[in-house]
Amino acid sequence: MSAQYLLNVGNRLLQASPGEVVWGLLSSSVVCAVLGVAAALLVARVRRGTVAPGRAPRDERIVSGGIAAAVGAVWIADVVLRGHAFDMSATVAWWRFAVAPIAAALGLAMLLFAMRARGQRRTVDAVSVSRRTWSTFGPLRGTPLYATVVGVTIVVAVVFGRMSTSYGPGIAAHLTLEVPNTDVPPVVTIFPGWAYGIPLIVSVSVLAATVFCALRRNAVRPFPASVSLDVERARRAEIARGVVGIGIAATSIVLGGVLRMARSAVTTTITTTSVSGGGRRFDVLLPHADLVLSGGVVAPLLEIGGVAMLALLVVRSIRVARAPMRATAESRA
Repeated sequence: MSAQYLLNVGNRLLQASPGEVVWGLLSSSVVCAVLGVAAALLVARVRRGTVAPGRAPRDERIVSGGIAAAVGAVWIADVVLRGHAFDMSATVAWWRFAVAPIAAALGLAMLLFAMRARGQRRTVDAVSVSRRTWSTFGPLRGTPLYATVVGVTIVVAVVFGRMSTSYGPGIAAHLTLEVPNTDVPPVVTIFPGWAYGIPLIVSVSVLAATVFCALRRNAVRPFPASVSLDVERARRAEIARGVVGIGIAATSIVLGGVLRMARSAVTTTITTTSVSGGGRRFDVLLPHADLVLSGGVVAPLLEIGGVAMLALLVVRSIRVARAPMRATAESRA
């Protein structure tokens, strides 16, 4: 990074308005991740609660926090490596919107194996178990919200895929914009077409299936006989909230990324130069530009919200892990 580059950036910041500076910062996924973590720490500070010391220190709640941390780390590592460490401007990074959902699905698959009762199991009433479904212990507001986010993400991917065009060999990853009433060649710009949409739809669907299996397993599995029924219900509900929260967060992050990429293609300005030296400027607008612009405004909020949910799960798991330590120290005192 040269001194001239830093000087140019500094001059642009001095000439930009406060609104342009704020929007410029929010256009970076790294900045949104930092804001999401800060928001989570603020919420955790305001809503500080206590964790029951009588529960096992290393259970599925701690695993959920580890999964959330892994999803956030994998996503931000891909953003940094792809956008800053390596020059991939000429590469169709088809995996960019599939990284977070696949990482979340793999983590939840590990959680499925961790959902095993240790020690003697309580006798389970077969009739009671048969009545339980994947939604029995799921959060009342979180489950419909997750279904909505998944549905919107798939619809957006399909719509953008149908809008995209294939520029050269390969699956469509661009958008061709015609310049009306001129003989100027069409403008080709990067767009979240099928090259990005197909991996996104597959990864989001795999994550949704894993969430369903985790919720189902959490509802029907037997608990150790040493765990009371009240604690059992509370833990099932808490684990279900964590599973759904991971699904919402991972899907929100990638939906924000898709909307951000589409917004960058809304307005394209080209300048033509004639033989006599004169020039003409043309503003080429994307179809349904207003809707795409609105989605671009929501994109940073989705990323900030998704990262904040992951960070809150991490904070909760740390508190669960530290609760037995505090209880032991207090009993010795």
